[in-house]
Amino acid sequence: MLVNGRRIVSCLTLAIMHQNDAITTIEGLGTPEHLHPMQAAFLEHDGFQCGYCTPGQIVSAVGHLNEDRPTDDATVREFMSGNICRCGAYPNIVAAIQDAAKAGARASI
Repeated sequence: MLVNGRRIVSCLTLAIMHQNDAITTIEGLGTPEHLHPMQAAFLEHDGFQCGYCTPGQIVSAVGHLNEDRPTDDATVREFMSGNICRCGAYPNIVAAIQDAAKAGARASI
């Protein structure tokens, strides 16, 4: 999830610690009628498999871009390493993030 536009690991924080913060989850990024550019990029690049980790991957990717990190393959893989699962979509996820970065995808918080 994003707290004030920055990525945090939601399972390692307590809600009470963020009472006055802007919290964004996957539900706050887009709608079915108007997807966030990162959601659209994940669909376009087939950046998911079972879908279990997809919300966290997408939110983390938006946070990655919000932090103005480089989007080369190695940097994206390093900063997305906190969202590890057993799927085989990692090349597609990296491609989706790079395309969304080109489109200027950021969270509108």
